[in-house]
Amino acid sequence: MAKGGYWIPAEIEDETITYSYERHGPIKLKGTSYLYCKFCGLLYLKNSITRWCIRMGCNNAYHRDYKRMLNKARK
Repeated sequence: MAKGGYWIPAEIEDETITYSYERHGPIKLKGTSYLYCKFCGLLYLKNSITRWCIRMGCNNAYHRDYKRMLNKARK
């Protein structure tokens, strides 16, 4: 876990990796009303950061606005 309780992939600190869109693969979690991405593990909650991550795809952590969106969601 990263500082503050938010998970950030270790590779995000490497500036050589660039963002490219890859679609999510949502599946239904047994016993809940939430969807779950089988590729990246995103849990489809009903908040602003999740909606942004859904629009950006599985590689959302590599997007240039990712840190800004996390900071905005914390407030």
